[in-house]
Amino acid sequence: MWYLKFKYKHSDCIYAPKLKELDLNGFFYHANNYTKGNFVYTSAIIRLVGDELNIKRYVRYLKNHKAIVKIEVYDKIMFVLAKHKRDVLIYEIIYNPALIYPAPAYMSKDGFEIIEVASWERKAIENLISSYEKSKTTEYFEILQFKDRKMDELYISRLLPKLPPKQKEAITLAFKNKYYSFPRKINLDELAKFMKVSKQTFRENLRKAEAKIIPTFISE
Repeated sequence: MWYLKFKYKHSDCIYAPKLKELDLNGFFYHANNYTKGNFVYTSAIIRLVGDELNIKRYVRYLKNHKAIVKIEVYDKIMFVLAKHKRDVLIYEIIYNPALIYPAPAYMSKDGFEIIEVASWERKAIENLISSYEKSKTTEYFEILQFKDRKMDELYISRLLPKLPPKQKEAITLAFKNKYYSFPRKINLDELAKFMKVSKQTFRENLRKAEAKIIPTFISE
């Protein structure tokens, strides 16, 4: 299968510029699209990473954006329906049914997007590249990888379970302080002190959070 990974920035982007302003990162997963009249409508799932107050500001920004038709928010995850003018041809080409998205796009706080796309047909990928390079809205386009490869690494977006505040705080603290690094940079005693609870309480909150999250990535 033909695989393309590229770095991209465009002047009419709804999502990435505001992430830069609010110092957030995001993951964007295309769900569906359709055309109606002079517009292409795109449904997507967005997951945000960063300060919770800035995430709320970002949600308010989207709710007031003229291109956002509908939005539903669940903590740091959003379902959005947006509309784009059909005369910007890139929106019809990027949502070509011949294309497959093996992973969500990564939207970085510097305003760029890292996008992965695959297809059985090399021509579909080549048309996509040409369209991006020629589009009047493209500000930056760089091919990171373009090759025929086995698609043995896939990520299918799934919503994470909603965690109680203490469990969420425990697993977030553990991750940020590199508890899951190898070798570990911190132990449970130190993490418990940060959270101002006993080691036993912290371990219990952490294990419960792990027990809810891990099954979303590993199926029997």
